[in-house]
Amino acid sequence: MPFLEQMRAAEPDAAERKRRTWVFVPYDRINDRIGPLAKLAPAEAGLILIESHAKGRNRPYHKKKVLVVLSNMRHFALEQQARGVAVIYRNGPPSYGEQLLELQRELGLPSIHLAEPAERELRKDLETWQAKGLDLTIGPDDAWLSTAEDWSAVFGDEPASAPQVGGRGQRQFLMERFYRYMRKKTGILMDSPTKFVGGQLSFDADNRQAYRGEVPVPTRPSYPPDAITLELIEWLSHNGVPSIGTFDGFDLPVTASDCRAYWQFALKELLPNFGPYEDAMSSREPMLFHSAISALMNVSRILPQDVIRDVADAYDRLQLPLARAEGFIRQILGWREFMRHIHRVTDGFRTVEQRPDPPSNRSANEYSALLVKERNDAAPDRPATPSALDAHRPLPPAYWGVPSGMFCLDTATSQVMFQGWSHHILRLMVLSNLATLCGFSPRELTDWFWVAYVDAYDWVVEPNVLGMSTFADGGITGTKPYVSGAAYINRMSDYCGKCRLDPRKSTGPGSCPLTALYWSFLERHQDLLGSNQRLRMPYNTLNKKSASERTELRNRAERAIRQLEAGDLVD
Repeated sequence: MPFLEQMRAAEPDAAERKRRTWVFVPYDRINDRIGPLAKLAPAEAGLILIESHAKGRNRPYHKKKVLVVLSNMRHFALEQQARGVAVIYRNGPPSYGEQLLELQRELGLPSIHLAEPAERELRKDLETWQAKGLDLTIGPDDAWLSTAEDWSAVFGDEPASAPQVGGRGQRQFLMERFYRYMRKKTGILMDSPTKFVGGQLSFDADNRQAYRGEVPVPTRPSYPPDAITLELIEWLSHNGVPSIGTFDGFDLPVTASDCRAYWQFALKELLPNFGPYEDAMSSREPMLFHSAISALMNVSRILPQDVIRDVADAYDRLQLPLARAEGFIRQILGWREFMRHIHRVTDGFRTVEQRPDPPSNRSANEYSALLVKERNDAAPDRPATPSALDAHRPLPPAYWGVPSGMFCLDTATSQVMFQGWSHHILRLMVLSNLATLCGFSPRELTDWFWVAYVDAYDWVVEPNVLGMSTFADGGITGTKPYVSGAAYINRMSDYCGKCRLDPRKSTGPGSCPLTALYWSFLERHQDLLGSNQRLRMPYNTLNKKSASERTELRNRAERAIRQLEAGDLVD
């Protein structure tokens, strides 16, 4: 029997519906150990799960993202039935809030319980339908490791805004301060309430090696699609909802037991070598020793508190070196929680000065049109458009897999188009770095990350891209733009040796444009960034270059941008 028919046939009758406490579990909180569901005995609990076509039509999500979310939801429904929880499962065109109101009226359900939604988009949807009669009881979201009170304890309650650029006249939040507080609060990797294990907060400096094949990368477990996932693939292939990427090669876990096994493999086989190579890039081993659990953690199949506990325990048992354990924990207890709060206190960056892209971006190329066709800038809750560096060029075809001739970019985008994932350094130092150097729209880049990655949700993608990656927020999230020339890519990867463009040449035939783009970026923004102390050394070098050398660099950079925008090979 098809899944949805099976769920309909098993729905509880009126008497059963009346005696149960009904809980709505959103697409990103698929776990019975968090939220209101965790507080109910199975025989008392009723679970509501909803698939919304409206969500899918908001933007053309990667096929593998849609699949990992919906397949995990469907398996979760069956797992909860097996526990004795009554389940109402719906699939329909309306939004989540509208379907909940329809259910409440159709079935006579009392107030529906849920934890505060993690995504702002979902919160706003539910608020709309609450105003039309939807009765909800909303509690705290205990999937997070920190609270608004924790944030206020570190940074106070003053709103975050950025009326100026480069750290002048605005709030600036440093992740290190928040991470330091969270380590002390949780006691993770602490020798005493005030003393960090190993005598220091971070061992990031130990984790910056390039990978040259020194250690073999273990073969990851694979979870081929089962009957439920195959049925979803068939349905999604013909439902008319726009999407990108491919279903081919999908092998992520979709059951609770397989998700746990996936994490245990990463903990035991990958993390012992994760630290030194966490910033490395390899065309032969694109995933290297990264756990790649973010897609599962962001839908709560794997809980961050479990992951942190397991890593700390592995260090205590001498199964993980301290630098590896601390580096991994910092990403979750520090950066992940920090970014969530940045998104919260800026209202999704709507408190930051807005500089919308010009209307010409709408039709700049067919790929830009794919991202912006549903965007309505006149809507009262339109997406945030900060652009402190006044960057508004449309994202070029290369980000959608059209060959650019730059091996680093083409390697990253081809991996994303197939897999829906790449590790953080490709995101930051290849994809975002190039976009920032060229002046591509931060909003459009954010929307691209949002549709292209299996782990992307508003609270994570917007602060990471509009904040850290592009400096569009003017310095709220990061103290400087994260930009580099070809030398960084050459040092940290094997890409340059496989590219026809020479990283040692910044101008002339066969030169890699990244270095010219870097110097031209600094020149273009010297009035804004020249006083930034973290950029003092590169600006000293730039100021020593002759006028003719600057002109050559500028011309090389402009030629590369034109070729990228046209979808031509960079030469």
